[in-house]
Amino acid sequence: MKQLVLRNSLYERIYRSLGLVCMVMVIVIIMTGDKDAWSFWIQIIAMLLVGLAFLSLNFGSLINRLTVEKGMLTIRWYTRPGQTAIKIHEIEEILADENSVRIILKSGRTVRLPTGMLEFDEKRAVRKFLKETTGF
Repeated sequence: MKQLVLRNSLYERIYRSLGLVCMVMVIVIIMTGDKDAWSFWIQIIAMLLVGLAFLSLNFGSLINRLTVEKGMLTIRWYTRPGQTAIKIHEIEEILADENSVRIILKSGRTVRLPTGMLEFDEKRAVRKFLKETTGF
């Protein structure tokens, strides 16, 4: 199994700081709120869940990951919910420019990976990884 993991450090800092703000808000609500009201507990639970989602980088979905195992290319990209699995023998060509990498399949479907927010070294690493693992 070969894997490439990329983290967008700017998004990571923004999300983590929002998570910290939510946790501070939980403390403020606890100190100033009415513990007998049901809305107090709903606010606490909601802010805790939102804070945890931000601190965990949306439960790991903001981490870019390309994995190749047994002829399958698995893509987990920050702009796509979930994962995309592509059989390597179905790839017709891979095109790359400054803003994105496009994987064109034999069926005509295009999988686009936005790379405009990544650093130059990370963009090069994505292209190199796809070239090594797919041969394109």
